[in-house]
Amino acid sequence: MAFLDNSGDIILDAVLTDAGRQRMARGEFKIVKFALSDEEIDYELFNGNHPNGSAFADLSIMQTPVLEAFTNNTSLMKTKLISINRNNILYMPLFRISNNSNFSTEVQNSTTGGFYVSADTDTDDAVAVNSAFATQDGRHRGFIPHDVLRLGAGAITKKIRIDQGMDTSGDPPISTPIPADLKETAFLVRLDHRLLRLHAGIHSGTDIYPALNSSFVDDDAIASYYIPYSNAAVKDAPEYTSAADVRRGNNIEEFDGPLGPQLSLTVQSTQAVQTSTALFDELGTRASGNNTPITGLTGSDYKFIDTIMNVVGVTSGYSIDIPLRIWKKVS
Repeated sequence: MAFLDNSGDIILDAVLTDAGRQRMARGEFKIVKFALSDEEIDYELFNGNHPNGSAFADLSIMQTPVLEAFTNNTSLMKTKLISINRNNILYMPLFRISNNSNFSTEVQNSTTGGFYVSADTDTDDAVAVNSAFATQDGRHRGFIPHDVLRLGAGAITKKIRIDQGMDTSGDPPISTPIPADLKETAFLVRLDHRLLRLHAGIHSGTDIYPALNSSFVDDDAIASYYIPYSNAAVKDAPEYTSAADVRRGNNIEEFDGPLGPQLSLTVQSTQAVQTSTALFDELGTRASGNNTPITGLTGSDYKFIDTIMNVVGVTSGYSIDIPLRIWKKVS
């Protein structure tokens, strides 16, 4: 990784992504669209009171060194720029984890947020039988079990729900639909293919948390999943008539303004994570002290791997990183 000198002439530095090189090797490479981002820009550097006048207000921004292009497309462009024809937009939509809703609650004892993931049924059993990890109503918060059906109602966290919405302080109110041109039509989800597989976070009849198919796995072992609006994992937010309705039933919202779709996902460990400690030895950490997930069991009984699930809205370009910590009972 290197930086390009941006103090003089503007330089165009381009490389093909992993997907681009794969298509070129097949003779199928053709540029049909492109994306721009402002990943390296710090807008706080704008100086409207520059002593040399307004022409120099953005000089520090324009001369900020930019990263040399590299092929890992999951790392370079997390903040994509979008074009919107309307000029009367006061609020842009955001993503938030639907905390405190039934079956989607982050860990309560972590400063970084995110979710714990059980590597196998042995770890499930250790979590389920030990009451020290239980917090509210005797249910385990933030811990996604390996076998969600075995834990049944005993686990409050079985999925990760990401909500789209606007913070408008109630004007327009939550009962107003999100504008059609800002409503997400699809989501792009990325995660480490060595560690986890992605499933829809739905449970309807015999269709129990169905596996989702990745669109592409790059040479860094990052799997990309394209999830359109038509997928069962995506549904519209309930139609609320007032903000008070949000606190009723199972649909606790994170926004006080217009709402967009809800994306419900869950993850399950790969065969390599379930049956072996090799990846934990290579990438993980042995639990100790406050890192131990279950009080009363020694830290040497557990190992964990920290990873990230990245969710991007195809319409808005908004991106959210969700920390995941995979726990495995090793003795």
